[in-house]
Amino acid sequence: MNEEEKNNIDKGNKKKTLILTLIAIVTLLLVAIGAAYAFFASQNTGKQDVNINAESGTTDVLSFSLNDKNITSDQVKDEENDKSDIMITANMDNFNEGNISVGDGVTGTATLIANNATNNAKDNYYVYLNIAKNELRYTNFKNAEGEILEGKEEDGKIVAPDDTHTTKVPELILTVTQPGEDGELDHIDGLDYYTDIDGHGLNGFDITEATGLIAIAKNYEITASGDTPTVKATQEWEIKITLINLDSNQNKNTGKEFSGKLILQKDVIPTNLADVCDSNEKAGDCIKELYEQSEYSLSHIVYHNNTALAESQIPNATLNANDNSYRYSGSSEEVKNYVCLDGTSEESTCTTDADLYRIIGFFPNDTGEYEMKLIKYDYATKDELGDKTTAEGGAYSGNYSWGNTTYQGNKDNYNNIAAYYWNSSKGTLSSSGNTNMWQYSNLNKVNLNGYYLNTYLTKVSGLSEHITEHDWTTGGLPYNSSYTPKQVYNKELGTEKLTTSDSKCYAEDNNSEAQTCTEDDIIYKDAKIGLMYVSDYGYAAYPEAWNTKMGSGGYDQQDIKENNWMYRGLYDWTVSRTSDLGYGAWSVYSTGYAYDDYVYVNFGVRPVFYLTASTKIKSGDGSKTNPFRLSWN
Repeated sequence: MNEEEKNNIDKGNKKKTLILTLIAIVTLLLVAIGAAYAFFASQNTGKQDVNINAESGTTDVLSFSLNDKNITSDQVKDEENDKSDIMITANMDNFNEGNISVGDGVTGTATLIANNATNNAKDNYYVYLNIAKNELRYTNFKNAEGEILEGKEEDGKIVAPDDTHTTKVPELILTVTQPGEDGELDHIDGLDYYTDIDGHGLNGFDITEATGLIAIAKNYEITASGDTPTVKATQEWEIKITLINLDSNQNKNTGKEFSGKLILQKDVIPTNLADVCDSNEKAGDCIKELYEQSEYSLSHIVYHNNTALAESQIPNATLNANDNSYRYSGSSEEVKNYVCLDGTSEESTCTTDADLYRIIGFFPNDTGEYEMKLIKYDYATKDELGDKTTAEGGAYSGNYSWGNTTYQGNKDNYNNIAAYYWNSSKGTLSSSGNTNMWQYSNLNKVNLNGYYLNTYLTKVSGLSEHITEHDWTTGGLPYNSSYTPKQVYNKELGTEKLTTSDSKCYAEDNNSEAQTCTEDDIIYKDAKIGLMYVSDYGYAAYPEAWNTKMGSGGYDQQDIKENNWMYRGLYDWTVSRTSDLGYGAWSVYSTGYAYDDYVYVNFGVRPVFYLTASTKIKSGDGSKTNPFRLSWN
């Protein structure tokens, strides 16, 4: 075996995970009988004491046990999973008012045996809950006074019953008791922790609609030391899942199923780029390789390829962009795609929110390599994009003034946000002279690809030269409030995009009728800075939303806004013009839906750009408090 083959094998082994599993199949049944409440009786195969027999040797031995199984990290077989099934089944005899919530759980144990040479050992391991199936939904909502009402169904979804009962009530709870005297775990990244949920002292994490991999403990330390021939240390993790018996109707979850497995293992299971990409590996190559090799996909990143996706993996899988991109999708709290560009590389936190960006995804270039696409986390200020003095002739309007009640950022930053016209080239706020062709936009030429690129971004050494020039497809799309993200993508960038034969382009003065498009009309070539596409915003929402219209009554729904990390709460320009109107461009409204508006009105702006395929993740975990730091060495 030559050195290159050895390196490839080592690299592959790093990406693969070895899974110790306990399959928990939970059948959750809620039945309404008058004022009766749901009660769940546990049917359990029984839990046995952990008993690991191992001879002391010259090496340390770390092994894991799940209930009555006794297996080491290199001896797991799928058929062994059947030995530790746990069942929770609704019992009709228990549907009586006043019964408490009942759940069932599993105990996982890590055991470390020290070698007989030193009688001292130290190691680390990981604990996960992998939720393979979860059909439950929030069915009840409460108001500020704590009054709970059943939700109502609209378009196949369960929504709040009225404007006051808007807080979702947890119905499925994960409780974790950690080893030793630390007691119940009260923090897991991405989950909300509640106390005394059912009025009987139940504490835990809300997993009512959770799916995928949950990291319970990362790199957890276990130590064995002593002066006897065989030194052994054990650590137990108690995991319990409880379906809450609410004092309200839960019929809408009738027959819903939940299934998952507890995993204890020595190696990390990748959940974000920081888990798998080292500082010497191109981030785009890393994510591609991971998806090709690993049983698990990265949390909240969807590979947009029709042949690679199935409905069993994500809902609405057939509605992906099918452009071979890897895009972040989901709520702002859960999606770990923050990048800090403040000119330093050592601090874990970013200097200010103004220097934070977020990764839209990884997109293949003409050579098939993957470039990182970023969008500014918050709206630009005049210091970043320029005002009438620093960027003369640009599109600066003044301070943003469309109200801040929906703004998702730090309210102290609101007064610093600047507003810009999509285009006001003639200095008049009317359709006359203000065309929606991107090549004539002063926001594009003066503010984005002028001041912002050549002045503001230069504070980060080497950044500008690693922003790639791109052809921005700006043919746009006709306005239609019923478009889904897939329909928007097809008309912006896909199979139905505008061609030069379409007579839907306009002159710079916008005083003439639509004319035959030229290539320069529909593709703005070799520019480094742009804005998001409407489809970028659409696909940033969780996949459950992809069959929903992006117009009013669709993407402004509360559950979609809450699960779209790109939503920021102000009026937000996109790069896409309205192809059937000479002075309209698409924007995202403060309420969350996509709409067209006049190019001579002023909205917020968040610059977008691509980084070269050589971009590497130097440090960070992608969270807001520890964002990715990049390098190009």
